[in-house]
Amino acid sequence: MRLLLGLAAVLVLAGCGSAAVGPGKPASAGAPAAPAPPVVPVDEAPPEEIDRVLAEEFAPPPADSTGVGALQTTVTFAWGGTTTTTTAPTPAQLAEARAQFEAERQELRPAPGSAPRVVARLPLADGGEVLFVVWHNRDGRLCTYTNATDASGSGGGGMGGSCGLDPQATQCAAICLVSDGTGMGAAEDWVLTGTVAADADALDVTTADGSTTEYPLSGPVLDGDRRVFLLDLGGQDWRKLALVRGGDVVAATAMPAASVAGEECQRKAGPMPAPAPTATSPPTAQSAATKAWRDAFQACLEASGAFPVTPAVTTTGP
Repeated sequence: MRLLLGLAAVLVLAGCGSAAVGPGKPASAGAPAAPAPPVVPVDEAPPEEIDRVLAEEFAPPPADSTGVGALQTTVTFAWGGTTTTTTAPTPAQLAEARAQFEAERQELRPAPGSAPRVVARLPLADGGEVLFVVWHNRDGRLCTYTNATDASGSGGGGMGGSCGLDPQATQCAAICLVSDGTGMGAAEDWVLTGTVAADADALDVTTADGSTTEYPLSGPVLDGDRRVFLLDLGGQDWRKLALVRGGDVVAATAMPAASVAGEECQRKAGPMPAPAPTATSPPTAQSAATKAWRDAFQACLEASGAFPVTPAVTTTGP
């Protein structure tokens, strides 16, 4: 089962909470038009490796698994400095976590007769490809899974669509796109995948370098009102999205500041040191390197101003 408690996981569901824009607002002025992404419609069963990943997502956790790691609390003192304590979760916290994981599993499981299918693929510039898998859950919501691989076949994927426990997921309407990265640090490449309203004409994508490009929409249509959109972003992730119909913006969204900070700090910090020791890097040195990386990453996040400052804790004498 997936553990969703990490701050460094900065995948963004672009459609959740996206701001609707009233008709009449013009599309991005002067945005150069690009060809439609080369999305190839297909209708086939997922490869064995994707079936295996999804089966693990749908299956209940092992009986001896809690699904919850240690809990960490960091306190910032008024005179400066921090201290971190690690505690085991309480029985109540364990029960709450187990209930949450079970509810999530039920939300993700396909409804009878709605087995996952690959409905589109996108070739990537590096020789890899993206496979876009969909199914419907028990409530009829469209669930999606994206699997991106590089030329060597390594990579990963993530869930999307309007099913799941995110309370904002049902707002995934006009724009419902997930940004995911392959690679690490400065070498990371990005893909933007999901669905948009089928009656729109184009999507304006502003990337981290500040440039905006307009892409015509040509992916396959699902459920009569959702159109698949898959885009190879290369080394620049998105920052703003605007859905265009008849020359007007009909919906728009921006990446949250916290997610932007997470990506930028990951890029600056570079890859996290590998945990496995080598002949020239014993466990103690490896631990020190990992700690240094985490400290640098955390310092970058705090300096970004995108996260709330931990309230200072003061003590008083008797």
